[in-house]
Amino acid sequence: MPSRFEFDLRSLNIFSHVAKTRNMSQSAEQLGMTQSSISQTLSNLEQSLQTILLDRSVRPMELTTAGRFLHDRSVLLLQEARKTSLAIKQADYTQLRHIKISLVDSIATAAGRSLVDALKLRTQDWSISTGLSHLHGHALLSRNADIIISDDALEDYADLCRFRILREPFILALPNDYNGPVEDLNQLLTELDFIRYNANSLIGRRIERQLREAHVEPPKRLELDNSYAIVSAVSSGLGWAITTPLCLFQSGIKLHQVQIRKLPMETFYRSITLIARKHELGDLPQQIAQDSITILRNIFLLEVADKQPWLKQHLSLGD
Repeated sequence: MPSRFEFDLRSLNIFSHVAKTRNMSQSAEQLGMTQSSISQTLSNLEQSLQTILLDRSVRPMELTTAGRFLHDRSVLLLQEARKTSLAIKQADYTQLRHIKISLVDSIATAAGRSLVDALKLRTQDWSISTGLSHLHGHALLSRNADIIISDDALEDYADLCRFRILREPFILALPNDYNGPVEDLNQLLTELDFIRYNANSLIGRRIERQLREAHVEPPKRLELDNSYAIVSAVSSGLGWAITTPLCLFQSGIKLHQVQIRKLPMETFYRSITLIARKHELGDLPQQIAQDSITILRNIFLLEVADKQPWLKQHLSLGD
C-alpha cells in the first residue's frame, strides 16, 4: 500500500545513490543490498509516483526530467533527515526544549525569581508571560503556551492535567488609619469607597459575584487594573478592597502596611492551579507545580503566618 507521500526516506536514499552512480550494481554494493532489491525499490517508486525516473534504454542510464526534479528535492530532504537523526541522538533529553509558561501576576511577582531558578534546572530554554487569566487559558488551548499557572483551571476541558498549587481566601483590606466598624460591608461603604478590580479580570468578576450574592453593590468609582495598584490605593487611604493574601504579598507592600480582616460574609476562595496538556511534557508539569508549592511555602506562607497567624488555617498548598 503506497504511503501518503508516495515515497519514503529509504526509497529516496536508494534513488539518490543510483542517480549519482548511474549504476545499480555499484549502488547495491555501496548500500549493502542486492541489485534485484535496488531494481525493485526503484520500480515501486516509479509506480507509486506514476512517472518514469530513469531512462534504462541507455548505458549508463540517465535521469528523466522527472528524475532530475526528484533528485534535486531528495538531496534536501535526505540532508534534513540526517540532521534530524543526528540531533535526536545527540540531544540531552534530561532537559526539555523551550518551554513557554503563562502565569498570574501574583505568582510571577511573589515567586518569580525562585521559579525561574527552578525552570533553569529543568529546561534548556524558557519564557514567562503574565496577563489576564482568560488569556492564559486561550494561550494554552491555542498552543501558544505549554504550561499556565492560573486561577482559571479550565475545568471544561478533559485533555488537560491539573496540579493545584494554592487555595487562599478572599480577605478585606483596609487603610491602616481606619478605626470604624467592619461588621457590615454596606455600612463600610458609607465610610470609605470600594476599590475594585478591573471587570475584565477573573478575580474582579468573582468578587463582584460574591458581593451581589451578599446584597452589597458598591458604586463604580475606583476600578484599577492590578493588585499592586489596588493595594497601593488602600495603603494611601483611598478606600477598601477585597483581595487575597498572595495578591497583597506580591504587591511588594508588606502585610502590616494595610489592615487585613476576615470578610463579614461567607468566606470564598481562589485556587491557583498549574495546567498543561496531557502526555506532552512528561513529568515536568508536576515538577514545576511541586517547585512552586515549595517556593510559596518557604517565601509566602512564612511571611503570612508571621504577620497574620489567623490566616494560616485558611491557606492550603497543593491538593
